[in-house]
Amino acid sequence: MLFTRRASLAAMTSLLAAARLGAAAEGADLTPLAYGTMLGDAGAESFYAYEQGYFKDAGFDAKLTVLNNTASLASAVAGDSLAVGFGSCIPIGRAFLRGINFKYIAPASIYDGPPTPNVVMSAKNATYTSGKDLNGQVVAVNGLNDLTHYETLAWLDQTGGDLKQIRVIEIPFPEIPVALAQGRVAAGSLAEPFTTAALDTCKVIGDAAAPVGKHYQVTGWFCSEAWLQKNPADGKKLQAMLLQTAKWANAHHALTAPILAKYNKVSVEVAMKMTRSKYGETKPQAALLQPVLDLASKYGDMPHVSAADLIWNG
Repeated sequence: MLFTRRASLAAMTSLLAAARLGAAAEGADLTPLAYGTMLGDAGAESFYAYEQGYFKDAGFDAKLTVLNNTASLASAVAGDSLAVGFGSCIPIGRAFLRGINFKYIAPASIYDGPPTPNVVMSAKNATYTSGKDLNGQVVAVNGLNDLTHYETLAWLDQTGGDLKQIRVIEIPFPEIPVALAQGRVAAGSLAEPFTTAALDTCKVIGDAAAPVGKHYQVTGWFCSEAWLQKNPADGKKLQAMLLQTAKWANAHHALTAPILAKYNKVSVEVAMKMTRSKYGETKPQAALLQPVLDLASKYGDMPHVSAADLIWNG
């Protein structure tokens, strides 16, 4: 396996990290698949599918690209650099309003209540415990105008914060603990495995996911509508593979932990003791996407979007 990284701030579709996940088996007729994900537990199904051979079993020769947030992945899918992207439905809803159609083919992580892998953290020696304490401070999220941004705003708001007094900036998940420890930000929204890996220097002060709702789709896998129209059979195979991976991963945490550790550069010990994501094992449902879209309308400037318009019915 060859794992390479390339960065470009000038173009959203440039690769921050790319992995060539295996060559086609000798004599096999595999379909090339440019597949996008993020680091973290929520998007780790892609790593599990590779290690378990599910991509090949489904007939795909997968090239995996790792980017920082949904907006970057959506831009790459729109530009045909990727066939598949990963992330929350907020950038997907914004794209829909601009006439760019992405469709979710499978859920990734599902929120079902605490314990949650998405939390608000501060430095261990900080005294912040609520949004009220963070008035006048700087808070970090993984992606502006994405789910981590708006769920953090919701938590700040619901715990006494004045959103006009709090500055929110974008920092990739792996870099937030360093920013907290150095005092460059007062708090940050983190996802696993980076949450558990940061516990030596940081502490949890809030549940970032709870303000959104009691049950919803946090992230999912999407393609452009145009790609799905051209490749409906591949879309169905990919959907079936992702649901298969979700079922396997939910039932085999001990086996997935070393894989998660390998790709996210954390210890197996961290992967074993962290709060794991629950992956959706059925096709996407509008009722599970709508709370996230409504959050973006409440805490952002996004007009109402019907979740049903973001789901593939192939």
